[in-house]
Amino acid sequence: MSNPTFQEQINDLWRTRPVRLPDQGHVAGVCAGIGYRYGVDPILVRVAFVISTIFGGSGILLYVVAWLTFPRADIGQTAAAPGRRHRSDKHTKTIVLVVALAIAATTIGPLGAGQGGSGLIGVMLMLGGLWLLYQRQPVPPVLPPSSTQHIGAGTVYPGTGFTPGPFTPGYFAPNQPPTYTPYTKLPDSYVPTDPAAATSSSESAPAVDLSKSEPAITPPAWDPLGVAPFAWDLPDPVTKNPPLLPLPPRRRRSRWTLTVLGLAIIAATAVGAAGAATGNDWFTPGRVGAVGLAVIALGLIFGAFFRKGYGLLIVTGPLVGFVILASLVYPLEFDASGEQKWTPASVSEIQSSYSGGFGSFTLDLSELTFTEDKTIDVSAAFGEFKVLLPPTVKAQNDCTVVMGDGSRCLDGGVHAGAAAGPDAPTVTINAKATFGALEVHQ
Repeated sequence: MSNPTFQEQINDLWRTRPVRLPDQGHVAGVCAGIGYRYGVDPILVRVAFVISTIFGGSGILLYVVAWLTFPRADIGQTAAAPGRRHRSDKHTKTIVLVVALAIAATTIGPLGAGQGGSGLIGVMLMLGGLWLLYQRQPVPPVLPPSSTQHIGAGTVYPGTGFTPGPFTPGYFAPNQPPTYTPYTKLPDSYVPTDPAAATSSSESAPAVDLSKSEPAITPPAWDPLGVAPFAWDLPDPVTKNPPLLPLPPRRRRSRWTLTVLGLAIIAATAVGAAGAATGNDWFTPGRVGAVGLAVIALGLIFGAFFRKGYGLLIVTGPLVGFVILASLVYPLEFDASGEQKWTPASVSEIQSSYSGGFGSFTLDLSELTFTEDKTIDVSAAFGEFKVLLPPTVKAQNDCTVVMGDGSRCLDGGVHAGAAAGPDAPTVTINAKATFGALEVHQ
């Protein structure tokens, strides 16, 4: 027997791919199906999806792809295929796709953490793990009875399922009289078995039986070659399939998710209203979102004891991204947006700090004469901030960029300008950019 080629193994991997088990899973039954198909704990599969989602964002996309391509166990149909579909799949398909695209945009895009190729590495590691699981157990197991009771017996894996035949287990019952069929050979005449039924006109005249009866043919007890004629008279097949088992009772849908979401919205609204009424700078958008996130976190913790509230996980990811992003870019100054340039006429007009919101910003100090040390803070939320220093001073800068380019600043330490004397003052620039680039030139 020759070993299968790589292409044949790929085809067999797709043909025997796992099925979704929603009754045993938390969301769509993907992890439960993978764990049952390859004989591993579904918790390990869920941990792998979560880790690949955090580092690169590929986990959520792979989960959605598996949800669309893995058939559901009780109907044998994928979520992307048209036709009969559960009502829960119809309502959640659009929501899951929108949330997956939103998370992918914040994690794999240029603003996310997947910008060093970590997303592609996560996809390769996940697919490699699936390949190793297939090599460990290439033959799919039989599905549990709870998943096959609606569609008959069989493995019901894609490409390996079959429909049960029309013959019931008690069809070929032993010691049963033969059933007459259109091909049964009948005798030429019938002879009464009761002697009293035969009448004669004269008692003295002997009764003469003019009928021709053939002796009954009985199949021999030992017929190894199957040559006895009557041994081949089989009954007609039963065309009616056996009745299907009744559907299990529908589980009552919990309202825990909707209740916790409502409480989170109420808490965030109350905190935002308090901030608007008092005018306190503490009530930032990031902190308002963090209050709602805290309520959802409590709902997940308490719901874990009662196996409820798994739908809160769909909202948790985008809300965490919003809180992190709002904490990084707040406060936004929309007045200082666009292309701006500050050129103080004297050293006394220099402000202690300069900040910009969206755009390109330039602080030109190249024409000033400094007589004492000076420290200036500059910051930009989205954009580029450039600082120009005169050659008659000693320069020192501290550049911090959250996401962007900070390599065009001066190197660490104190840098003396081309025309700076030994007693020249030192100008210190503390620059910070959230999303953008920083430049310091002398």
